[in-house]
Amino acid sequence: MLPIFGDQGPNARLMAGRKVGLQVARNEVDGSFDRHGVASAVRAVMVEEDTRRVFVANAKKMHEIVADEELQERYIDEFVQKLRSSYVTDDGTSSTPAAHCPA
Repeated sequence: MLPIFGDQGPNARLMAGRKVGLQVARNEVDGSFDRHGVASAVRAVMVEEDTRRVFVANAKKMHEIVADEELQERYIDEFVQKLRSSYVTDDGTSSTPAAHCPA
């Protein structure tokens, strides 16, 4: 992975941490990369069989989770429920939304 802009850096680190991608090595001073770093990353993922096997297996697992619409809907529903069941007031105290919002 070769993050260039915005949230791509954290996303690339997350994917590298989950072993579904490999970040291209960069110069620590200026963030630049070179053809050797790109070639090394591509070789590791495409040619080195042990590394490739790990990345492919992990990518398949991640795909199953991300592509599961029912699971994603459940995650969203649970998140909304947590938001509805918890409310922090301006003074930092917790309360329930019902105490602050008309039904």
